[in-house]
Amino acid sequence: MAFCVKLVLLIGLGVALARPNYDGAVVFKQDDDEQHNLPIWAAGYEQSAAANTGSQTIVSKEGVRQQTSGGSQSANLAKDGSSGQLSATNTQQQSFQSADGQKFQSQNQAQGQSASFDRNQQALSNTNTNTNVERDGQNVREQSSGGAASSLQSQTGANLASQAQTNSESFKTADQQGERTAGSSQSQNIGKDGSGSASNANTGSERVVLADGTIITKSFGSSSSFQTSGNTQASASANSMSSLFNGLGVGAMGNRGK
Repeated sequence: MAFCVKLVLLIGLGVALARPNYDGAVVFKQDDDEQHNLPIWAAGYEQSAAANTGSQTIVSKEGVRQQTSGGSQSANLAKDGSSGQLSATNTQQQSFQSADGQKFQSQNQAQGQSASFDRNQQALSNTNTNTNVERDGQNVREQSSGGAASSLQSQTGANLASQAQTNSESFKTADQQGERTAGSSQSQNIGKDGSGSASNANTGSERVVLADGTIITKSFGSSSSFQTSGNTQASASANSMSSLFNGLGVGAMGNRGK
């Protein structure tokens, strides 16, 4: 009998403890059935992005041709139009391999552009690269080039701009082999009052080895600069050129001017 009483008391105690107590409870608001998305970007901005790719392969009795391309774009703009960033890239590749394996061609191109602006300034930039490879039996030619440009304009009227370009080439035939390079650059800095400076430079070189072992080497360079401030102006320039034949100097000259 005592055991039954204890069992009833324990069961009654358990039921009492299991009852919820609403003091200090957190009550959730009823769902309004409206979808709410968490913000991914900073408030006040609108973003967009896109990308695409493509490829094609053609197999014929002449050989195999392949082509691929791709591009992307993105934007991040303030809703009030006060600032933003834009960018875009593009790539293209083409190749051909002859069925007999004697000929091969390959071309690769890439470009990129970007822009940004705010209430104080705007900036632009672009880049490009190109490569080309051709092989026909023992004849080989490889070419590459690249360039970059940028500009910055402030709300006060100051302007900065620069660009650079490089080119290179290597070749090999039954009669000769060698390489050529060239480069150039320009820059300018102009203030609101019209004062500023500008400069440019060009360089190049060439080295050719003939079948009989004769070596021909050439190089050149030039530069110029200009500066103005108020009623004062100054300019300078320099040029140089050299040529070597079988390692012996056959000509060299240079000049400077102000």
